[in-house]
Amino acid sequence: MASELEKLNKTLRRRRINRILRFMFICLVIAVLISVLTRIFLRVDTVSVENSSRYDSAEILSSCDDLRGKPILQFDRDLARESIETSLPYIKKISFSVNFPDKLRVIATPAVPAYSVDLGEVYVCLDKDYKVLEEDIAPFQGVLKVEGLVFESYELGKNVDLSENIEASVLDDLISVLSEHGLANRLTKIDFSKKYNLTFVLNDIIEVEFGTSEDFDKKTDMLIEILRRNPSDRRAVINVRNYDEGRYRALD
Repeated sequence: MASELEKLNKTLRRRRINRILRFMFICLVIAVLISVLTRIFLRVDTVSVENSSRYDSAEILSSCDDLRGKPILQFDRDLARESIETSLPYIKKISFSVNFPDKLRVIATPAVPAYSVDLGEVYVCLDKDYKVLEEDIAPFQGVLKVEGLVFESYELGKNVDLSENIEASVLDDLISVLSEHGLANRLTKIDFSKKYNLTFVLNDIIEVEFGTSEDFDKKTDMLIEILRRNPSDRRAVINVRNYDEGRYRALD
């Protein structure tokens, strides 16, 4: 009796396994069919642009020419995104929205200039993520001025690699610390030209000598204490190279 029950259980298990395998096979076939049919019938025919950048929508549409005729759900979005964002540097981010069966909407988010970096023979405009937006022989207006910075390498339309550009990473650290302490919005100039004595200017009137790239937090704490004790609307030099003995010197 026990032997017959075991045989029956084995038979039932085999049937369950076979049913599961058949179901999985059917699902696989359906998935393949959907993929094939999608690639054949659902292709990009119309591209529209939602645009708040400085570029004309026609420029963005022109950069999307290669997308027409591509499978609307299966084209390489990362590659398309990178291509547009690099060729049109003042676009920070490209995203896509699908309207079936054949319409693709391209949403362009603008990049905002943040830094005008003096590299000696050329000025480079960067956004806050250190994307290179533009080069010019004249400084860019209305953004934070950065002098004396050295870039080992950079490419128009791409982010500066902070791991390859040491001074750029120092700039990033400085901005981060000053932002945490509520001072970044007062910055008007940063100067890397004096080696071992990084300096910056607050509100165009207060020069701060920061020294090396060490102990940014402690130096900023001392800076805030000095600013609290002294007027912020007069020309002055604040030296926090030694964060234990910060000094304030009025210039007027």
